[in-house]
Amino acid sequence: MDNSGTKFMAFLAGAAAGAVIGLLLAPERGDVMREKLGRQADQLLDDLEGQWEASYAKIRDLANNAMAEAEKLSEQAEQKMNNN
Repeated sequence: MDNSGTKFMAFLAGAAAGAVIGLLLAPERGDVMREKLGRQADQLLDDLEGQWEASYAKIRDLANNAMAEAEKLSEQAEQKMNNN
């Protein structure tokens, strides 16, 4: 994951921690608070899933590009060996 992905994950973790602390200190009934916590946890999981999918796609693209480049270099080396 690149630096922006790491920063985004840190942001999400901080936001989640702040939300939980805010809800725990809020003067509301337990059932209302649990409902809010559940919704925020679901949102956080959705955000993390989206970040994971984006990171996985980047990694897959990098791996595919590396494989294609390695194959190209291998073919070039083979051609040079055959020409000598």
